[in-house]
Amino acid sequence: MRTLAHVLVGLTLAAAVVLAQQQTSQPPDTTQQETETLFTPKLHVRAKSYGDSVVLRWAPSSPPSWKVYNRIGYIVERAVIDTTESGPLRYERLTPEPLRPWSLEEWKRRSRPEQTFAAIAVQCLYGRLFIPKAESMPTLVDMVQEQQNRYSFALFAADCDPHTANGLGLRLVDRAVRRGQVLAYRVFPARQDSIFFLDTAYIVVDVVPLAPSPAPQNLRSIESDREVTLLWENPMQYYTGFNIYRRRAGENWKKLNSMPIVPARQRGMPEIQPSFRDTTAGYERYTYQVRGIDPFGDESAPAEIIAGAADRTPPPVPVLRKPRVYGLTMVRLEWDIAPTPDLKGFVVMSSDRPHENYRLLHKELLPPSTRTFLDTNASPERPFYVVVAFDTANNPSEHMPLYVEIKDTLPPAKPQNLRGTIDTNGVVRLSWSLGTEPDLLGYRVLWANDSTHEFSSRTNEIWMDTTFVDTVSLNTLTRHVYYRVVAVDTRYHHSAPSDILELVRPDVVPPVAPIFTDVYVTETSVALRWEPSSSEDVKRQVLLRRVRGTSDWEQRAELAPAQRSYTDTAVLQNVMYEYTLFAEDSAGLRSEHATPVQARPYDSGIRPAPVNVRVRYDDKRRSVIVEWDYPTTPPKERYWFVVYRAVDHHPLMQLEAVEPTVLRFEDRRLVGRGRYRYAVRVMSATGQSRLSEEQAVVVE
Repeated sequence: MRTLAHVLVGLTLAAAVVLAQQQTSQPPDTTQQETETLFTPKLHVRAKSYGDSVVLRWAPSSPPSWKVYNRIGYIVERAVIDTTESGPLRYERLTPEPLRPWSLEEWKRRSRPEQTFAAIAVQCLYGRLFIPKAESMPTLVDMVQEQQNRYSFALFAADCDPHTANGLGLRLVDRAVRRGQVLAYRVFPARQDSIFFLDTAYIVVDVVPLAPSPAPQNLRSIESDREVTLLWENPMQYYTGFNIYRRRAGENWKKLNSMPIVPARQRGMPEIQPSFRDTTAGYERYTYQVRGIDPFGDESAPAEIIAGAADRTPPPVPVLRKPRVYGLTMVRLEWDIAPTPDLKGFVVMSSDRPHENYRLLHKELLPPSTRTFLDTNASPERPFYVVVAFDTANNPSEHMPLYVEIKDTLPPAKPQNLRGTIDTNGVVRLSWSLGTEPDLLGYRVLWANDSTHEFSSRTNEIWMDTTFVDTVSLNTLTRHVYYRVVAVDTRYHHSAPSDILELVRPDVVPPVAPIFTDVYVTETSVALRWEPSSSEDVKRQVLLRRVRGTSDWEQRAELAPAQRSYTDTAVLQNVMYEYTLFAEDSAGLRSEHATPVQARPYDSGIRPAPVNVRVRYDDKRRSVIVEWDYPTTPPKERYWFVVYRAVDHHPLMQLEAVEPTVLRFEDRRLVGRGRYRYAVRVMSATGQSRLSEEQAVVVE
C-alpha cells in the first residue's frame, strides 16, 4: 500500500512546477522551506489551465500532516502578475472559509452509489480505526501502516476523480479568470499547528486554452495463447494511472478495467513499466487504447494498437512407424496422428545431424490426409528424418528425429593440398583442405623417414581437424621426413592416402667461415681474394667493410656462394679500410666472420695535366695570351697552375703561378723578338701533373 503514496506524491504532485515555502498564518512574510522533515512536511500544488478556468490540486507530503491539514483546513489565494507594475503581489482570497474534507453526511448527500472513488475517500476518512493497546509495538506498527494506507488511497482517489478531490478538500476551480492572464496562487493552512510547522505552496499559471496531454508512449503488445498483454511507458511519470479500452471494427469503445492501472514504484527505485493483460481476447483482433489519468482526473490523448491473441497450442505429434529402405537411395516413411480439426499439413525433412541442419524434402506442404512419404534421394550422409505437423495457426509439432540406416560402402576422397613446415626446434606444422563429405569423421596422419618405407600413424585417435603439429629430431643424418594423410568417415571407411609431402629437416649447424688469401691495393681500388666456405649448403656470401677505428660494419656486397674475389672501387686514398666476410646457408645460418684484412689505397702524387693549351700574340698590347682547359673533376685538395715559358732554343722555365679558378694567363714580360714556347702544369702540396703539350708563338 505504500506504493500508492509514492505514486501519488512522488510521481504526480511532486513532479509539478512548485514553489513551496514555509507558512504561518501570514503567508506573505514567510521564507522558503528547502528541506522536508517529520515535523516540517511540505505541501505540493499543481495547476491546469482550461482557458475559461484554472483548476488547482494540492496534497500534503505525509500521513500525519494530511490529518492536520484536514482538521485545520486550506486557504487558497490568487494574485494577478502584471509585469508593468512593481512592488509585492496583491493576493485575493478565493476561499471565504477554509477548505476541509466533507462530513460523512455531505458525502452521502453529494455522491452517487456508483462513484467508487468517493466511497474509497469516505472509508479513508471515516472508516473504523483499530486502536492499539498501550505499549504494544506490533500494533503501533500496524496503526502507522493503516494511516499510511488511508492517506495513500485517499490521494489516489483524488487524482482519479475530481468529485472526490473536492470532497477531500484538495481541489479548487477558479472560474474568474481571463485568457492571457498570468496568475500566482498560494495554498496554505488556515492556521499553524502546535506540533507541525506547516508549509505554503506557490504556483504560477498562464491562462491559456487547454493543451492535450501527451499519449502514453511506446505502446506495444505481446500476443500469446488466448490473451494479449499491453505494455507502455509513462511519459515523464506524468500520469497517476491508466484506463484501457477495446473495440472491434465498427463498434464502440469498451473500458476493460474497473479501477485505474497504477504503475508500481518502490521508494528510490525506477518506476516499473505499466502493463495490462487482456485474458478475454480469445482469438479475435481488437483495437486497444491506453489513456493516462492525470492528477486532475482528466484522460490523456489515447495511444492505439491493433492486437489479438494467437493460437499457441500445437497439433498432436506425428508417430512414425518403422521406416522401409529400398536400395541405397530410397526410404519410405509412414506415420499416424491423432484426429485434430485444425490440422493444416505436414513437412518431412532430413539431416546429417540429429538436432540441426535439416533440409526440406518437398516444395509444398503435404495435405493433412497424408500419412506416407517416399524419399527418392536418400543418402547415408543424411540418415536423420523428422515429420512436422502444422495447424492452421502454423503451430508446429514434430516427432523426435528418426535414424534410418542406409548401407554405405563408399570411402571418402583422398585429402588434398597437404602442406607443412619444420622449424629449427624440430616442430612440424601440417595443414590440408577439409573434405566435402557430409559423413566425414576425421583424419589419420602417417609419416616415414623414407618415402619407400611403410608409413606409420602419428595419431592414436581420429584427428578431427585439418591442422596437425608434430615434432621430429634434428640430430640425425636423415635430412628428409615424409607425411601422408588419410580421411575417415563415420563408418570408419578409410580413403586413399594423400600425395606424399616431403619436408627437409632444418640445418642447425652454421657453415664454415671463408678465409682471405690476398689483398691488392692501387690508387683507386682494393682487390680481395679468398677461399669460399667449404660447406655444401651455402646460399650466399656477404662482404663487409669499415674504416679502421670505427665499430660498425657496413655491407659492401652480396656474392655468389662460389665467388672467390671482389674489387672495391668505392675507396678514398690514404684511408685504412678493414674487410671481413661471412657465409650464409639455405637455413639462414651464418658462419663466423672471416679474419679481417686491412688495405689502404695509396696516393702516387700524379695529378691530371691541363689540356688544350692555346697561345696567341696580341700586337696591340704587345703580350702573349695563354689559355687552357682542365677536367671538370679537379683533385680533392688545394691546387694551382704553373705557367712555363722558353724563348728560342732555351729550356722551359717557371714563369707564373695561377689560381685554380683562372684558366688564362697574359705574358707581358716579353724579352724581344723570337719564338716563345709555353706549357702549363698542375701542382698541389702532395703532387703534381706532367707538363702539358708545348704551344709556340712567334713575336716579330
